[in-house]
Amino acid sequence: MFNDRMATPAIPERVFTLCKIVEKRPISSSDLKERMEPEFLHNGSSYYADYRNAAEELKLISISDNMISLAVNPDVIKSIETMRKYINGQLEQFKNGLFYQVTSAYYSLGNQVLSGEKNVAAMAPQMSQLIGRPVDAMAMRAWRFWVSFLGFGYLQDMFLIPNTDVFLKDLINNAGFEKKKRYSFGEFIERLRPYCNIVIDTNPSNRKINYGVSNGLRALHDSGCIKLEHILDQEDIWNLYPLKAHAITGTVTNITISK
Repeated sequence: MFNDRMATPAIPERVFTLCKIVEKRPISSSDLKERMEPEFLHNGSSYYADYRNAAEELKLISISDNMISLAVNPDVIKSIETMRKYINGQLEQFKNGLFYQVTSAYYSLGNQVLSGEKNVAAMAPQMSQLIGRPVDAMAMRAWRFWVSFLGFGYLQDMFLIPNTDVFLKDLINNAGFEKKKRYSFGEFIERLRPYCNIVIDTNPSNRKINYGVSNGLRALHDSGCIKLEHILDQEDIWNLYPLKAHAITGTVTNITISK
């Protein structure tokens, strides 16, 4: 799912359920498959290999002698939200994978996505051109499940509205920022690297935040999770996507993690 082929059956909920089954004790692959897909429900197709492979890619499980065990602390899969937070800290290892590259390409389009194709499956040819490798409609359908689950945006039918608020909140929590302390915006970004590279330009001279990440930052500001500021005479100035209707219209110099 994250290395190469993006498979539609490998949805987050199936990966989570699989992990919860092996949490109690190691189980054979055949028994696990039967637990996930009971024989009497089979309709001629099996999705087991796809979501088991996704769990293995993410190092949530380990497989030895055909026995499958949980490979992480049980706290990681305490809830599907804690699993999401863990996965968001693992994405950088898949930077050469299809999911990572498609996500980066989608965010590089900025607000152009609002006037473009509204069905992500139909964007496959455009994504293929942007990343220089084949992407088909089925892969894009699989991508939409994970990109929305991991907090990169909100699905409206088959269209993804770019907004990284959930993804950024996970990275902020993982980074261990001191609450109520004011950070320069540049320091804030650097403390999120490399985990934010999937959607934030790594060029240090480019202090422009794209449309989807700007949406996420403003959403976190509005919810009270962070406080964005432009303080006069500060040199570390970053540019959000301009939005005159918002209190933070364009530039920021500092950020405080409120909660």
